[in-house]
Amino acid sequence: MDEISAVAPWPVVALTLLWLARRRPSVYARAAIALLLSSAAGLVYAGSSAMQDLPAREGRLLHEYVALPGVYTGWYLLMALAAVACVSAIRLRIAVVVGALTGVASSVLILPHHELAAVWGAVVPLCSWFVAGCLQRRSLWSLPAPGPWDPPEQAIPSRPLPQAAGERSARTFVPLRQAG
Repeated sequence: MDEISAVAPWPVVALTLLWLARRRPSVYARAAIALLLSSAAGLVYAGSSAMQDLPAREGRLLHEYVALPGVYTGWYLLMALAAVACVSAIRLRIAVVVGALTGVASSVLILPHHELAAVWGAVVPLCSWFVAGCLQRRSLWSLPAPGPWDPPEQAIPSRPLPQAAGERSARTFVPLRQAG
């Protein structure tokens, strides 16, 4: 049963990321970066506690990371933040936020180490979401202009729209000389 509970969140996270990649690539990039940052912080913490028993194997390090209280809750919170950023219906946003807050609260209250569960279930994912947003806004991490998959209000036309018939611009036209 432990093996099933250890693998169960991965398909949910993978399906959510695939849905985001198809629906909104910019939100997908932010969620993937946030998930990577959150996991890296957890692996560093788990590695520092596992360094006492050298040599450590990779499998043990992953097991130490997954055993941290609130890690799965943090993953779910990141996916909920990504879903809220992607969905436009207000009722669905409220339902996702309430579900995420209920999951974080139950994780923090049920687990024996409340402080660690709060840190890995809420603080680290929220900080990684914020840092991923800051990294994405920089020119190095920014994605190209919105494409046809993004909503029309975010699309930027690649060329100016044609003017209406009979409407002239303020530019003056210079006649061309005849060739030849």
